Amino acid sequence: MSEMNISAIVESFVGQITAAVEATTVERMQAALSSAFGAPQKRGPGRPSKQTAPAVSTAVPKKSRPKQLCPVPGCKNVAAPVFGMVCSDHKKVAKSKIKLYRAARKGTSSPVAASKAAPAKAVTKAAKPAKAAKAASPKVARARKLQGQYLGAMRALTGDDRAKVKAVARDKGVAEAVKLALSIKKAKA
Repeated sequence: MSEMNISAIVESFVGQITAAVEATTVERMQAALSSAFGAPQKRGPGRPSKQTAPAVSTAVPKKSRPKQLCPVPGCKNVAAPVFGMVCSDHKKVAKSKIKLYRAARKGTSSPVAASKAAPAKAVTKAAKPAKAAKAASPKVARARKLQGQYLGAMRALTGDDRAKVKAVARDKGVAEAVKLALSIKKAKA
């Protein structure tokens, strides 16, 4: 009986060792194949051991896209997303004209779409830059400054104080309302 027990124990022990060796061999083969083909190596929890070499990435680099040129006819500059996919020289050209230029380049422009977007002569003329904004007159500049002061003073007030200042602004003007708001603000500080 004891010989059968011993042989059963030895057989189970040999089976366990064989299974452990096979599992380790399979893991090593998978790691070797994954590192050869560039797949990331699976890791267990904790810090990786110092014996493992870092996996070398053999990924194929992405192809860069070809540069997109400005759609304005005759322009050889590179378009930039900052300017709406036109070059810096043509950033002020109307979007409807740019749409026409792109359609003409593709050859898909229909006469109906072209007539709705812009007149036909607009395609041949060079684009004019937009006019710069005019400087405000001194009267308008003072009014804007006063309005800014009013809004800044109102920001610091709450509830009844705001209502008082708004009533003064309606009745006596914004300048008086700013004075009242600043005095209320000083009194509370």
